[in-house]
Amino acid sequence: MVNVVVWFLRVQSLKDPRRAQDDKRVCGGLWVGVGRSTIIISNTGSFKSTIIIMGCFVRVARSFMTNFTTDSVNAPKKPLRLALIGMSGAGKTFWTRRIAETGVTAISCDDRIEEKLARRLAAGGCAGINGVAAWMGWPDSATYAAREAEYLREEISTLDEILTELEANPQQSLILDTTGSVIYAGNHLLHRLRKLMTVVYLAASDAEQQLLIERYLNDPKPVLWRGAFQARSSETARETVARCYPHLIVARRQSYTALAHATLQVAALRDLPHTAAAFLELLPERFRPQGVGGSR
Repeated sequence: MVNVVVWFLRVQSLKDPRRAQDDKRVCGGLWVGVGRSTIIISNTGSFKSTIIIMGCFVRVARSFMTNFTTDSVNAPKKPLRLALIGMSGAGKTFWTRRIAETGVTAISCDDRIEEKLARRLAAGGCAGINGVAAWMGWPDSATYAAREAEYLREEISTLDEILTELEANPQQSLILDTTGSVIYAGNHLLHRLRKLMTVVYLAASDAEQQLLIERYLNDPKPVLWRGAFQARSSETARETVARCYPHLIVARRQSYTALAHATLQVAALRDLPHTAAAFLELLPERFRPQGVGGSR
């Protein structure tokens, strides 16, 4: 039941037609009245009244409807904020771009980190995300450990900047293409990430590990091994990668799962139409933006 004070035009059906002879406000068996009153919205009573808000009180009408409905039509729309996480090659960048095509702002952490490393990359003749990987080198190189640490510092700085931007703009929508190493950013930053965004883990199955390994070997991206690369004297670096990469995936899987609000299987994503709507509909219903999805 809702009580609202409005100016209104009331048209009421009369039980007693004889009243039409005595009341000038009655026309054709309908009683018409104008006044300021408290109206009670209820299904009880011996008759049903039709309330017509007068044209000169349109603003009042809108106020009335706002109070009457559970979800206000004037309430700000909840922003779409998704952070995609997972191993390199899982499809984070692909799906970020598909969603960005709908007009949602997208940020690539790789791109921002590359900008921060630009001078260091240029000094070595490197450029682009593949240049970052080349600058870092293979995990058994003499400079890898120091550059891995440099990369992680810039990644932490990048994520902090992005989250600070979101905190300053509560209604900003964003699709965040994170790095595979986002899980090493520290508990404080990861807590802020979960608070500000819906974190979606693109999970590769055991059967898809070989595909991720091949993608890394054929198109190297920066990877923080964090001690998972254990070379053997009889192996080439590529052979060590092929042997150790599955261990890296397993080591990260638990961290990705713990960080994520929702997990989508890479195999399921591969079968989808390559559209933002198809991706968003695959999310659990409570994480979908308004107006997306239905029964599947």
